Amino acid sequence: MTPEPTTTATPDQPERAAAAFGEFALVDPTTLELEVNTRTVVELDSHFLGSVRDWGVRQPLRVRRRASDGVLVVREGQRRTLAAVRLELSEIPVIIEPEPATENGHDPGGDEHRAAEIDRIVAQLTENQHRSAITDAEEVAAHQQLLALSMTPAQISRATRTKADRVRRTTRVAASERATAIGVSHGLDLLQLSVIAEFDDDAEATEVLTGTAANDPTQFGHVAQRLRDARDERVVRDAAIDELVQAGTVVVNQLDENDPRRDRVAPLTRLRATPQERPGTAIEEADHRTCPGHAATVTVFRHFSDGHQPRVSWVCTDPDTHGHATLFDRPNGGPGGPAGAGEESEEDREARRAALRRVKKNNKAWDSAETVRRDWLRAQLSKKTAPKGAAAYVAAELGQGDHDLRRAMESGNTLACQLLGLEEPSGGGYYSGRTNPIADAAAAATPARAGLLSLAVVLAAHDSNAGRNSWRNPMPATQRYFTQLQHWGYVLSPVEQLVLDPDADTDFDDTEPDDLGPAEDDPADDDSAGPEPVSSGDAES
Repeated sequence: MTPEPTTTATPDQPERAAAAFGEFALVDPTTLELEVNTRTVVELDSHFLGSVRDWGVRQPLRVRRRASDGVLVVREGQRRTLAAVRLELSEIPVIIEPEPATENGHDPGGDEHRAAEIDRIVAQLTENQHRSAITDAEEVAAHQQLLALSMTPAQISRATRTKADRVRRTTRVAASERATAIGVSHGLDLLQLSVIAEFDDDAEATEVLTGTAANDPTQFGHVAQRLRDARDERVVRDAAIDELVQAGTVVVNQLDENDPRRDRVAPLTRLRATPQERPGTAIEEADHRTCPGHAATVTVFRHFSDGHQPRVSWVCTDPDTHGHATLFDRPNGGPGGPAGAGEESEEDREARRAALRRVKKNNKAWDSAETVRRDWLRAQLSKKTAPKGAAAYVAAELGQGDHDLRRAMESGNTLACQLLGLEEPSGGGYYSGRTNPIADAAAAATPARAGLLSLAVVLAAHDSNAGRNSWRNPMPATQRYFTQLQHWGYVLSPVEQLVLDPDADTDFDDTEPDDLGPAEDDPADDDSAGPEPVSSGDAES
């Protein structure tokens, strides 16, 4: 067995320890003198001062006693000293270390002095450089323990002098066993963990988010928003489907993928009741209710102000069998069923389905990316100064004078006001005769703020015009806009990358759960089934 260490102390052991490590004492901080320090800028933020006020100086300063006058000189602990003086603490703990040999005053530029200075600088550097900050996951675990001891988030914030919004976030994560465990095992930051905690009941989503955080963290925000939108869409769609089912309606979304009716579905807007009906006379839903093929499909669109909304489309699951005809006769005069039925090869049909799936997927991804992009814009426009090169960009865009800018300025540029946190313009734009909130803000703005207001006008104008069609047919102004955002640090999502590179990879299948939407070949879900809802604050002029 390994022998136990000897604990017997020799009579001179305390003296030797004091000589080696210094003497502990409590001193008045105003009597201390600061030595030259490697930290040239000292920041005493409110939370640090609050912590010292609450708990005092917990870690002793390291000081030396100057031989010439006996003054204690601080070697390590500059911030603690200044905080104690500002807070008027009566005493703080110090360790008075042995006097350096250079204090004899006879060799100020010699080898001993140089060695002492090297020792001071190295000690001041290593005191801070080799400290290991507590990780976000460890902070969450600590707050979790405090919650278990019946402390409230507000009490934790006050006791630890941590910002309230950060504690709200840590305690939300702490309430999720899944997020807490992921944080410990993967070392994710608090923002990532708080997003994972949002999906505590969705194992597939948390797996996707964890993998993205570990392997492609720059896309984490985009993936998270797509998952949020997919979740919200499912909730809205499922509620609409349940309502229809309760009313006894067959819903195509619920049909098994192998159900042959899925391949024969046609919307009533493309059918007439019989071949004898006048061409162009579509079947009314109320008249079709007695048809055995009467059914509905449910899709979800995103309204620019009301969020995700359901859209119910009425269909017939087998128009040929039930005697319906296409809305207009074919050129050859044949009665036929739904447009194209019996004429399309399986290969062509699958190609059409794949194209439709890509459109649907990229359109939804575009909507999600718009949310992330506009959050980023708000953050940039809330800063004190515009990003580098902003003035030149604004001047160039004003000089170019694209339609986007003209339309936005004439309509009041609602989006710019939203991004700046200003009231939305009332009564329309320029032609209303009212002063725009941006103009009011500019009247009292500093030069730096005025630059941000000008930038907001241009950025919002281009963002308002960037819509679902931009990933397929980007305009030059939109391409310039996305190039500039990327230059300033915005990370484009895969679908946004198509604006600049039509051959960019937009396959998110490996990073997102499968879409649980309606049948992918449902004609009612194609862009041609109805107008695309506007997704910006500015209506078409």
